Amino acid sequence: MSETDTKVLLEDDITAAGKPLIDHLMIKDHFAAFQFIKEQAKQKRKLSIEFIQEIGGLVMKNTGGATNSISGNFDTSKGDLRLTQVYADKKYFPDFKKVPDLLEQLCKTINDKIDDVKGMEILKLSADLHYNLVNIHPFGDGNGRSARLLMNYIQLYHKEPLIKIFTEDRAEYINALNETEEKENLKIFREFIGKQASKFLKIEIEKYNKLKEDFNVLL
Repeated sequence: MSETDTKVLLEDDITAAGKPLIDHLMIKDHFAAFQFIKEQAKQKRKLSIEFIQEIGGLVMKNTGGATNSISGNFDTSKGDLRLTQVYADKKYFPDFKKVPDLLEQLCKTINDKIDDVKGMEILKLSADLHYNLVNIHPFGDGNGRSARLLMNYIQLYHKEPLIKIFTEDRAEYINALNETEEKENLKIFREFIGKQASKFLKIEIEKYNKLKEDFNVLL
């Protein structure tokens, strides 16, 4: 869906003709999750597994559902942690049995730093949280969206500009994730996120500058 389609859906509750219902539901859920993290950031809520699950549940509220596996049942629409092995392309994500401990470790690391970071360190922490969460892959679905929301949670926590991952840069995004893992070098993903943040700010500045230009009536 286009930016205009999304804007009309969220502001006027009008669907885009010919677009799948699931696309509309995903956008509505994502927006609800974003509104949720905005409120939590005002309260300076620290990270926890429960908090991450709340976000995951909101992201998948109307498009997720129950999965029955040999290891047990879980429901993505409720933010349940996955109980199956998952992979993407040639990459296998951590064994589901390790997910709770990995999340606990991640939450502790972020919470130890979140109140002390300043300047560019905020952006780095946002990128680090994004990278680690998407690679832990705690949910059956919605991991990328949850990771991007949590990245921006750090930004909102510090009242910093939001970070947008541009659709046209998706291949570069995947490459940055993979290269960071292969070389075990967080600088790679941090630099990618920094470029995306800079790109978003430049676009917003251009929009603002156009507002100050005189309007000419075209006849």
